[in-house]
Amino acid sequence: MTMPISPLVSVIIPNYNHARYLSARLDSVLFQSYSNIEVIILDDYSLDNSRDIIEKYASSDSRISVFYNDENSGSTFKQWNKGFALANGDYIWIAESDDESDLFFLQKAVSKLENISSIGLVYCQSWCIDENGVRHGTWAQSFDNLDSYLWLTDFVLPGKELVSRFMVYNNIIPNASSVVMRKSAILQLPPADESTKLVGDWIFWIRYLMNNDIAFLAEPLNYFRFHTNSTRSKTERDGTQLVELAKVVNLVNNLVTPNPFWNKKTINWLIQKWLHGLVYYRMPIAKHKQFLQLMSALIPNFKYRLAKDFAYFLIRNKFSGVKMLIGDRLVNSLLKIKD
Repeated sequence: MTMPISPLVSVIIPNYNHARYLSARLDSVLFQSYSNIEVIILDDYSLDNSRDIIEKYASSDSRISVFYNDENSGSTFKQWNKGFALANGDYIWIAESDDESDLFFLQKAVSKLENISSIGLVYCQSWCIDENGVRHGTWAQSFDNLDSYLWLTDFVLPGKELVSRFMVYNNIIPNASSVVMRKSAILQLPPADESTKLVGDWIFWIRYLMNNDIAFLAEPLNYFRFHTNSTRSKTERDGTQLVELAKVVNLVNNLVTPNPFWNKKTINWLIQKWLHGLVYYRMPIAKHKQFLQLMSALIPNFKYRLAKDFAYFLIRNKFSGVKMLIGDRLVNSLLKIKD
């Protein structure tokens, strides 16, 4: 009797300067209980000793293919798109180079995809680990404010429903390493947005979920590493974070009718963040204009609401500080944009 051949899984490992974690990452991929895999390592011109580690593993395992960039691409999502194009598998797992996984992760994820044909994406609960691999609980607590019970047990739901309920406010798939997808579904989508620095994955998941059911495994089978040297501070100060989050809100509102509570809360938060940035950060004028144009597309007569909110903001801050006055002159010019 011939045993059925299990479907091929393409494991894409984008790497940039993660030599410190590469051995643990590769071991957690190569020793998966589900073994019918190809491993595509994409090194984005690392400047550490990543190449030495990659070559060592590639020389001892024929399932590994390696692609080196001659210069840094500057975009995680360029590497995603490159990996998608190279993948031969029925399923795709983006195994980020600084994360790790339980050795039964693929087996359990693929089993769900094989047994329920409507599912386009499976993801699992994740442990949070620091630079030294120390656990700091799971991501379950991050979604308590969205739904106290949903992420405590396995579920299968229409992706569009989850976009409508939550995605305007929070990215409910916080880590690509926890996800296995059907390649056939990826081919139906636009490429991952290479122009974004922070929300390319969020935008990608929104588009993916619109046409696919999603399965969640409540067992934490992924180890999502967080780093204290985050780039968030810089992107917050230069307005990148604000503009990209406004793009997410626009996308969700264009695709579905979002939960009104989370939609309103997100829009209010964005406006307050912009006002804070206007006064306390040196955001480029182009970022200010981008943000205001995106918000104007969301809210009728937005500039009138913004003028009112700005006045309240000044009053709450007692008109104090030179930056307030600078911001006051700036906002008058910015409010001249067309609705």
